[in-house]
Amino acid sequence: MAHLPEEEKRQVFKMQLEHLHNNGYLTDEAYHKVLEADHTYRQDKKREEEHKELHAAAETTPNHDSFAEQNPPAKPKKEKKTKSKEEIRERNITWSLILGVSLLLITGLIVATSQWDQMGAGMKVLSIFFVSLFFHGLSYGTGKFLNIQKTAFAFLTLGSLLIPIAIVAIGFFGLLGDYLSLFGEGRYLLGLLGTLLPLPLYIRHAIVHKSRLYVWISFVFLSLSAGFSLGALPLSMDAFYMGLMLFNVMLLGGYIGFKDSERWSLFIKELPLYAQLNLVLSTVLMLFFYESEVFYSFNLLLTASIYMAMVFIYQTKEYQFVFSVMVVYAIYQLVENSPLQSVDLTVYAVVGLVYLGFAYAFKNHHFVEKVFRYTSGIVSFCAFVYISYESIVLRGEEGSWLLLIAYALITVNYLVLSNLNTYVVFQYMTPVFFFITLWQLWEMTEIGPLFLFLFIGAAVSLLYIGLWTNLRWLRVIDTSTIYTSIVVMAGCIWYSVYDERLAYSSFMFLMISGLAYPLKRKYSHMDMGETAVWVHPVALFISSAILYEPLIGWFPAYQEGLAFPFHLAVTGILLVIVHLLWKKFRDGELSEASFYTGQGSYVLAMVTLAGNSRVDPVLIRPLILIVGIGMMVWMVLHAKRAFLWLFVSVTILAFYISLLNPISFDSFASFFTYMILAPALLVFLGDVRLGKWEKRQPYFYWLAHSVQPLLIALFLLNSLGGEAMYPWVLVIPLSLYVYSSLTSSREWEIKLMLYAALTTLFFAVWTVPGYFGWWDAVTETYAWLVTSIAIAGIWMGVLAIWKKRMEWYLIPFSIFGLSLLINRLEPWVPYEWLLAVGYVILILFFMHRRKWSLARFIPLLLGLALLNEVSPDWERSAFVMVMMMSIGILLAAGRYFHRLLIGPKIEADAYTWTALFYIGYLNLTTMVDENVWIRVLPVLLVSIWFLLNAKKWEEPLLGKSFITVGAGCLYAGYIIVLLDYHALIPDLIEAELQVLPVLGVLFLLRRKTWREYSGILNHVQLAVLLLIAAYLVVDGIESHTIWDAWILGGLSLLSMIAGMQFRIKSYFFVGMGVLIFNVLYQTRPYWGNLPWWVYLLLAGLILIGIASYNEWQKQQSDDRKPVDRKLKRLWTALKKWD
Repeated sequence: MAHLPEEEKRQVFKMQLEHLHNNGYLTDEAYHKVLEADHTYRQDKKREEEHKELHAAAETTPNHDSFAEQNPPAKPKKEKKTKSKEEIRERNITWSLILGVSLLLITGLIVATSQWDQMGAGMKVLSIFFVSLFFHGLSYGTGKFLNIQKTAFAFLTLGSLLIPIAIVAIGFFGLLGDYLSLFGEGRYLLGLLGTLLPLPLYIRHAIVHKSRLYVWISFVFLSLSAGFSLGALPLSMDAFYMGLMLFNVMLLGGYIGFKDSERWSLFIKELPLYAQLNLVLSTVLMLFFYESEVFYSFNLLLTASIYMAMVFIYQTKEYQFVFSVMVVYAIYQLVENSPLQSVDLTVYAVVGLVYLGFAYAFKNHHFVEKVFRYTSGIVSFCAFVYISYESIVLRGEEGSWLLLIAYALITVNYLVLSNLNTYVVFQYMTPVFFFITLWQLWEMTEIGPLFLFLFIGAAVSLLYIGLWTNLRWLRVIDTSTIYTSIVVMAGCIWYSVYDERLAYSSFMFLMISGLAYPLKRKYSHMDMGETAVWVHPVALFISSAILYEPLIGWFPAYQEGLAFPFHLAVTGILLVIVHLLWKKFRDGELSEASFYTGQGSYVLAMVTLAGNSRVDPVLIRPLILIVGIGMMVWMVLHAKRAFLWLFVSVTILAFYISLLNPISFDSFASFFTYMILAPALLVFLGDVRLGKWEKRQPYFYWLAHSVQPLLIALFLLNSLGGEAMYPWVLVIPLSLYVYSSLTSSREWEIKLMLYAALTTLFFAVWTVPGYFGWWDAVTETYAWLVTSIAIAGIWMGVLAIWKKRMEWYLIPFSIFGLSLLINRLEPWVPYEWLLAVGYVILILFFMHRRKWSLARFIPLLLGLALLNEVSPDWERSAFVMVMMMSIGILLAAGRYFHRLLIGPKIEADAYTWTALFYIGYLNLTTMVDENVWIRVLPVLLVSIWFLLNAKKWEEPLLGKSFITVGAGCLYAGYIIVLLDYHALIPDLIEAELQVLPVLGVLFLLRRKTWREYSGILNHVQLAVLLLIAAYLVVDGIESHTIWDAWILGGLSLLSMIAGMQFRIKSYFFVGMGVLIFNVLYQTRPYWGNLPWWVYLLLAGLILIGIASYNEWQKQQSDDRKPVDRKLKRLWTALKKWD
């Protein structure tokens, strides 16, 4: 024990001493003497250690200064404060007191409010005063006797704040006459009494308790006293607010005069913050109540000056923002109420420049200057919003030279800010307001359409300011002007397209294409230059494309025969010509961009051919596509990218399809024969050797195999709804799939082609009998069975590698075919279902070869679905017999093929688990049977299933769980039979017969199965006992007879006796609880008629009593707690029970 801390040693010693005393080895006298000796020893040892620490500190003090200079003390690490046991005890006592007192107050409130209407006005006021005195008394008692200072302070605060409420109540009820009522002429004097009378008390509380809360309450009541005193005097409203301003000045003077006073330091410390709040409140009142607007504006300017002075006196930078807002509002009041209103738009625009002047005046104060610059930008923006709203919305002036000048001044203001600040917002606001000014200029001149006027202005500003300017003041905004001009030009183009002025739009795109070149030259190695490289050809493409609409308006014949795809094709060819020109001028970037844009235009032309009926199908459509083949080959050779052969193959296929119109087939059979050769042609073109073009093969190959399924689907649709075609035409795709599977080198390609061939074989098996009318004798779903047998026959004659590949197809194919065969609409003939059973066996055979244990669930469950389809016409005995045979076969197969239900690895016993589904199906079909022994049969089968499979687990816990569930199913069968024969059982003992056998089941399980888990079974036993007790109690309450009470009481006593005899806690405590409930329920008429608030009163008294007891116990020594010793002995004895 030497390594243990002192506190733990003391606890061990105390526990051993108590153990000796409890077992009779020490008498009470000897026990108390040892405790007193231990207490004395610890006190002496503590004094000795304190003496040693003081002696060591005295020896080390002389060297402290010398070491302090060389090694400064390390900064102590802040640790999380942990509460001691005494602090936790005090906290719990405090909360108990608070809750108890709260419940008492709620009780008193309920009693008072129930009698409130019968009280007079004076009685109501006296009640409020009484509650205040009551809180003061509680504060005195908890602080004086219990020494709980926080609770005492809380009660003191509640009592103190009720004093002004009581005075307001006096005025509300008019106890001092109408003059001093809440709405009388002397209401200000009443307010003065309500704030001035409690003020000394609040000041005393603040000084005595050192409370910031009471300091702020004192300040607020002082301000209210000043306000009510001024309101009580016969002053005008302006003089009233002037008095408030003087009061603010007096607060500032008091701060200056008493800031070094020790006595008032608590108030002086909070005064600056409160003075600022009081100034804000006074200013807000002044804003709303002054009468003369002009005089008001000068007062606002004066107040703003006070705020600016406070910035430097109190070092409170935040008041600069208040100054800025008040100056703006003062200027607004001055302009709106003076002759300056005639030029108000210009004055408001100049305000931003005024703040720039302030920034220059305070240039030695960096923060102030910076804030004024930002304020200038914000004020200028607000001025823009206001003058625009004032001029356009309120006055209806869309065009005004004064407004134009105002916008120009705002633009100049932001230009100056852009040169003084690096803030990017100012750099972008300058060109934005420039374009707003330009818009206003158009309003005055109306030269051309607005969008074209702004577009040309944006183009000029982009070229001059963004690219060519050398002026220092304009170079700051060159980048922002470029981006803003681009946005403006984009907006102009969008509007022209929206307004369907497409000729203008084409012209503007042509200008953008031209502007892209100088942008590319200046920013050649930046993102903007790279973007301009592509903007140039794309803008040319769009310009030419949208010119189509004006062209068909000028030349209507252009739309017929040629149409929009031809226009796009010509555009693409022109862009390719531009590519050649740029290549001649040795500009590789523009050359490449123009080439790919031209190719994209031509691709778009070919794509639009599909949805355009105006193109001549005989000449123009094939012409565009055959030229497109050349264009796509050129693109492949130019780009040297193999994936572009896909475009070539698609174009060839499109050209092949376009020849349908010139050739003009007269029947669907000839059309389909022509089209089914297209995939073979593509495969041939891909496989033929052409030297350096060998990389084209995959793209032709996969395009062919993408088209071929669509053609087969078209054939199937025609077979369903159209004229029947000779089915042997499927030999072509079947041969192509076989060829592809034999020539492919990658495994996934081989499987894909093989499975496509097998699917085509199924289509052939399905369509050939349909063509000859063989499906009239049998259902068409047998095509799946025939195909499965055919594939199985092929499987027998191929190599092992191909067998594995075919199994991956045969199994899911057969499962799907089996599901269709089972769910067919045609009726079943006798013994036809045996074919479906053979289909299931065939699927299970291949699954066993693949060792797919989890997949066996599917055919086995489909067998259950088969029984559901064929059994409705069977007799009940035959159905039950077949189901039991099926369940037996499945259980036998599970025991033969599998050692475990789940495992090893990812395997599972599908047969045994499926048997459980069969049992569930049997239960669904027999649950409404009249014979109870048939109804109980599935429950017994489930019990047998669990008991038989309990050993098929590697984990013993799961086996025990299966035995438990099996026993539970036996109990369920017992309940089913018992409920069926309930008419023969007396109602008095029916509930007991239903639930008491559970205890016997639990006993057997605990003794035979769960012996190693007795602790868990104890908890389960407790839960079951609680449920049984609740069930019996509810049954007794519903019956409500004296015999039920006697039976319930007798069972409770038996439970308690059994618990004491066998030392089982659950039986003892559950029996005791039920017995107590039974007594309380039977005596409810005696205690159930008390008012509900009595329980609140009792709860409050109990909480206060507990808190008082704990406070008293805290003052007692550890050796004088006989109640604790007896409780500990009882707890030690109970720990030995189960």
